[in-house]
Amino acid sequence: MRKESAEKGAALLELLLFLILAGVFFRQAVPAAVQLYQYGAVRYEAEHLLSEIRYQQMLARTSVNGMADDGDQSYLSARPRLKIDGKGYVRYRGSNPEDRHSCLPSVRMQFNGDWDGKDQFLYFGGSGNIYPNIAILIFASGGGNINCRLVIDTAGRVRLERSGS
Repeated sequence: MRKESAEKGAALLELLLFLILAGVFFRQAVPAAVQLYQYGAVRYEAEHLLSEIRYQQMLARTSVNGMADDGDQSYLSARPRLKIDGKGYVRYRGSNPEDRHSCLPSVRMQFNGDWDGKDQFLYFGGSGNIYPNIAILIFASGGGNINCRLVIDTAGRVRLERSGS
């Protein structure tokens, strides 16, 4: 009887040791996996927005060319545009929304820099210019320093600046 109880105690001790080691492993592995997911999700959304902006620029160059000068505000509703909100963006043709893209979970977008906050549209001119010239921050909302900035300059060039971990 004594030998059988000692074997049960050893098995219980082995099980307890396994659970402790598994807990230590998962305590290290789960945050690293979440951070890896957030980094990939931010990068994916930043590159997706970059390609959408370049596509809208191409459409503006080919379809709106000659309608108005780039500074003319009266033709803004006829131009391709994107409305960017915190959870994604909406593509417009004319005054009606055409399509909505929602960000992956835990990814957010916001305008960065000197932005008046009145509206959050990007307008595309016939020569490929984008109004306003601004930076858009794409970041993981779960905290940390995982983010990318999409910068639009005065000549309509768009570039992606990676920062964070």
